[in-house]
Amino acid sequence: MQKIVITGGLGYVGHELVRQLAAKGDAELHVIDNLDSGGQRLQMVPLNAFQLHVVDIRDRDAIAKVMAKIQPDIVYHLAAIHFIPLCESDPGNAVAVNVSGTVNMLDATPKGARFVFASTAAVYAPEDGAHVEGKSVEQPMDIYGWTKYHGEHFVRYYHESGKVDGVIVRLFNVVGSGETNPHLAPAIIEQLDQGDTNIKLGNLFPHRDYIDVSDAAEGFQRLGTAKSGDNGPLLSNLGTGRSREVGDVVKLIAKAANLDIRIEQDASRVRAVDRPMLKASTERLKSLTGWVPATELDQSMVNAWATRAQDRLS
Repeated sequence: MQKIVITGGLGYVGHELVRQLAAKGDAELHVIDNLDSGGQRLQMVPLNAFQLHVVDIRDRDAIAKVMAKIQPDIVYHLAAIHFIPLCESDPGNAVAVNVSGTVNMLDATPKGARFVFASTAAVYAPEDGAHVEGKSVEQPMDIYGWTKYHGEHFVRYYHESGKVDGVIVRLFNVVGSGETNPHLAPAIIEQLDQGDTNIKLGNLFPHRDYIDVSDAAEGFQRLGTAKSGDNGPLLSNLGTGRSREVGDVVKLIAKAANLDIRIEQDASRVRAVDRPMLKASTERLKSLTGWVPATELDQSMVNAWATRAQDRLS
């Protein structure tokens, strides 16, 4: 059996990836997580299907010890600080986790093993159309984007040095059940759940490419087993190729909840820097895997609303 390590395996996408891999039952699964934000998700994954290693990726020696014992064939490196306001408020910690932690994982990965790095669409510069790998300008706008971009650099270095078989996955906006960071959909659902139908939001102009969490996990698996890149690490977006505006998300949640909703812009929630458009080109994803995400946004919002009580516990 292949040995697979999932860092951040109790995170939002991570726990769904663990659940899907466990259902297949054809690999020895190991989760590396410091339980900082995902401990409650232990009730959402099959505990007898993986070994949990409570380790912080910032701890170089501890990571080296665990990885030397496991000797994985594939590493899905999802552990990171994702929430942009947290990165902006503590950039040193964001760098320590997202950059230094990635280097620690790369350094501890056995020679030749596949290393699948969860990057982000935030590495791209703003543009009006779809972001295309290798063609669109790469210019992050925030601390989170820069930390992931630097992480990509190290994956490329370790790949080109022959130390790992690198895969860089630029993930777009993940939605659905299980989210805990107060991104757009969770922020709307939390206010509705408190009985407030006058929804206060920040910037209302952004268009985003929303991918369901189940599709995100499936995409990581498909890219994780795709043919290796010929020139540098394999690089692919992971999104739907469709963008929706804030108002669309509000309407779909309102429909799922069977409620009438009004939107109010809240100055305290407005981000000073926010890109107007994020949309993935999915041509490379399709050519590499023969697959594109299938879950529609309305179903994702139905799932998010239906599981909101469970999400609060997680």
